[in-house]
Amino acid sequence: MGGGVRVVSARRAQQHARLADALREAVSPTHPGHVRRRVFVVGCPRSGTTLLQSLLHAHRQIRSQPETHFLPMLLGSEEHRRCDADRPRAPVARLRRWRRDVFARWSLVDPRRAARAWSFLRDLALPVHAPDRDRWSLATQLQAFVRTLDAHALALHKPIWVEKTPDHLFYIDHLRAGVPDARFIHVQREGTQVVGSLYRAARDHPGWRPFLSLDKCVDRWDTARRESERWRDDPRHLHVSYEALVRAPRDTMGRVLAFLGCEADDMLWSRYRSLAGGLIRADEPWKAGNLEPVQARDAFGDVLDAAQRRWVEAALASRTGMHAVAHMPASRATALTQAGIRVPHA
Repeated sequence: MGGGVRVVSARRAQQHARLADALREAVSPTHPGHVRRRVFVVGCPRSGTTLLQSLLHAHRQIRSQPETHFLPMLLGSEEHRRCDADRPRAPVARLRRWRRDVFARWSLVDPRRAARAWSFLRDLALPVHAPDRDRWSLATQLQAFVRTLDAHALALHKPIWVEKTPDHLFYIDHLRAGVPDARFIHVQREGTQVVGSLYRAARDHPGWRPFLSLDKCVDRWDTARRESERWRDDPRHLHVSYEALVRAPRDTMGRVLAFLGCEADDMLWSRYRSLAGGLIRADEPWKAGNLEPVQARDAFGDVLDAAQRRWVEAALASRTGMHAVAHMPASRATALTQAGIRVPHA
């Protein structure tokens, strides 16, 4: 057993090293200094990443674009890490995962996956120049991707670009080693609010239906939280609280801009709502709240009933290592245990 774990760890280390080499080649600029900073905003879905992206996009030195999903679409090698429900169990799914891992380990790209990734970027109206040669090479694909984002920013003379794909959180091992000037911003939100927001999205939008399972909502938030905490002490990473952003937006944005080496821009507060629409695709109606003024919203209390809230609170407490349930009165603990036998649904 222990030998198998060591082999897997060695293979992952080898995979990361190959990807790092590919990324270093990808971001070597032809004209150094044109793009001053490359930024990745990551986190759990429904945690406030789009709000922060919208505020940054409104800064006079920064440009962003809708979510690219580039590395998940190009490689797909880390998707099973997002939550337990995404881990392949059927033989066919496990075979596909093995194939993705083999490609990533050897810095290769499935041309069919690459074609889908580039087609998606074209739909975003980015200045795409997809490679027509060496399409199997990860270095070639990533070089084109990074230069596409560089060109997108430089077209409006912006020295900084922000790429926001929440699931790039699980590709940081690949990105951080290969992009010399990269900064990562982790947006984190209280677990109860993320669970409520995921559940509401699932209730209102068919594409989110898997999150009608409260257990999956809790698992998704907790997995992202633990992944973000891996980078807590790394100086190239900044952790931003969604609650702080909506309660003290100017102070919080001041800290974010200082981390990026940007000076203050008071005009972003009057610009961000008019510019936010350009970051939202037509098929993303759940992001409409970013067109409204910055304000705190209670997704937990507004969406879930009392029994659901009790179950979620107990589940989050057990996930985060809290001992609140153990110290509750016996009657309260019994009620939570009973609620946990079967996840209540609205």
